[in-house]
Amino acid sequence: MKIALKWLADYLPGPLDAQAAADALTHGGLPVEVIETVADDTVIDVEVTSNRGDCLSHVGVARELAALLNRPFKDVMPACAEIAAPASAEVAVRIEAADLCPHYTARLIKGVKIGPSPAWMQKRLEAIGLRSINNVVDVTNYVMFELGQPLHAFDYDVACGGTGGKQIVVRRATAGEKLTTIDGKEATLQPDYLAICNATTPIALAGVMGGLHSEVSAKTVNILLESARFDPLAVRKAARAIVRSDSSYRFERGIDPLLPEKASLRAAQLIVETAGGQLLSGVVSAGATGHTPKNLTLRLARLKQVLGVEFPVEQVMEALSRLGLAPVLSASKAEVAVIVPSYRLDINIEVDLVEEVARIIGYDKVPVRDEISLRIAPPDPKARSIEIIRDAMVAGGYFEAVTVGFVADNLATDFLPPDADKSNPLPKASVVTRKENAALRPSILPGLLESLRRNENAGVRDARLFEIGSAFHYATGGKLVEQQKLGLVGSTDLREVRGVVEAILGKLDANREVKVVPEPRAGYGRGASGRVEWGGKAIGHLGKLDKAVADKLGLRERPCIAELEVLPLLAGAQHVPQLKPLPQFPPAERDLSLVVSESVRYEAVESLVKAVNPPNLESASFVTTYRGKPLEKGTKSVTLKLIFRSPTGTLTSDQVEQAVSAVVEKAKAELGATLRV
Repeated sequence: MKIALKWLADYLPGPLDAQAAADALTHGGLPVEVIETVADDTVIDVEVTSNRGDCLSHVGVARELAALLNRPFKDVMPACAEIAAPASAEVAVRIEAADLCPHYTARLIKGVKIGPSPAWMQKRLEAIGLRSINNVVDVTNYVMFELGQPLHAFDYDVACGGTGGKQIVVRRATAGEKLTTIDGKEATLQPDYLAICNATTPIALAGVMGGLHSEVSAKTVNILLESARFDPLAVRKAARAIVRSDSSYRFERGIDPLLPEKASLRAAQLIVETAGGQLLSGVVSAGATGHTPKNLTLRLARLKQVLGVEFPVEQVMEALSRLGLAPVLSASKAEVAVIVPSYRLDINIEVDLVEEVARIIGYDKVPVRDEISLRIAPPDPKARSIEIIRDAMVAGGYFEAVTVGFVADNLATDFLPPDADKSNPLPKASVVTRKENAALRPSILPGLLESLRRNENAGVRDARLFEIGSAFHYATGGKLVEQQKLGLVGSTDLREVRGVVEAILGKLDANREVKVVPEPRAGYGRGASGRVEWGGKAIGHLGKLDKAVADKLGLRERPCIAELEVLPLLAGAQHVPQLKPLPQFPPAERDLSLVVSESVRYEAVESLVKAVNPPNLESASFVTTYRGKPLEKGTKSVTLKLIFRSPTGTLTSDQVEQAVSAVVEKAKAELGATLRV
């Protein structure tokens, strides 16, 4: 935004140094990029942030400088004589898209003479890089850069001279409508663009650019002057598709709701002064300003807390006053009530006031302490547990996925929990982008399985995925149940999946026993699923995906899957470190192979070893299962690795053999096992 200092001086009485102004603006959050001399004027180029649309004008920058430098500010107070004839008798305004145009005003000036602008206006416009066109168009540009309100001047007789009555209609464009803009380019309008129309056709693209047909020309005698507020998003959408302009740039950043009528009167005043003519009485408008003053409260304690320094109350009050916030100190002197000016669209909450006080007093006035006091929040055990779970999954070769919370009905019903309501088990979304995916997921697994399929289609055959997220279903009676769950899919080796699950649970609490008890579950293959118990409590399931579900998804193989409830994992986690000294003596390892009936599960063998609890046993882990010759049909060989270690000395072979023999004898007695040699 280029600002000419001689122009700026109209609103800041007294001498103004360009460098001082640039420094003040830069320190106040509006960096000045360039200071240059243009003819006999000095121009500063101000970088205006997107939330400070009020500074996209000379008056806005002058108001900001007045606050920063504590100088008087002289506002523009437009006035223009009107003739008795009412403008409302010559034109009507109708808004058909109030959501995109809350307020539209029109003034009529008759009998103008189009010609060159006065030299003073041309010089000011040229100083900021604008080309002079004619006195009327120059006035609309001048007022936009003076006050920040975009305006447009129509040739009244051309714009409203057709059939259907003299009226301005603000409506959404019809798909395919054409408009040749004043730059000579034909634009095809879309239904989400806002068009300014006469009784039949578009004459301007609202907030962006006027039409070539109704532009002011040398033949123009009567002027219809538009000043309005348009929806920033609608203007931005049209400007991106058609053409960006100085007008669209300002509308996109928001316009002071009280500015359109003031700017319209200012433009009418200058048009009459530079082009002659008579201003018809009144302003024809539709809609309303819709402005309700924002009342905010600044707690002085909060100010101190955020800035880390306590400023005197008088200094705070002065800073707020310089910003035009009309501060009122409470009787307790603990709070300050303010009324936010209509042009400060960026001030909405208390912390915005804190920022404004700091800007005006000066960020350099906020002292930097040699010591900084820190308040460190205690670690969150639940967050720590989640991190442990994630780390264990990644260590097991799994990648974390984030899938969509909506799934197809036919896939969601494959994973319904046992307590789901039979008639209405799935919560449905009222608005979704894809109708086929309208059900909230009752399980994490459907989304992960779809991701697994996409990985397979992309050539990634061994993808291992996990996700922690919420699952939903209606329980019996219609009660909505939300559960946070951990789901994992990928490996075709059930032992690997079980190992990952055991690793997670072991890291959360190594002292709790993990068991997998056979249990059928929706979505899992028949005879290939089990209930996971941790410390005697059921926390989820693991197993192999049902073949019908795998075929439905188009998976090449049936992956192993698991799903655990997160809440019991968090509740059962132990974060107190269990410390023990490093072993001083070497271990003794023995592989124990027991031949058992096919019906005996590994869990039974593992439980038996734990029950025997032979002396100096450090760990017992699964190695392999063998079926085939020379074993009899209906039997299998289960091999475990037993590790023994004594804390007091090196174990002898006899000590180890005695311990192994105790396990073998117990297995023979309770499981009918024999030792495979």
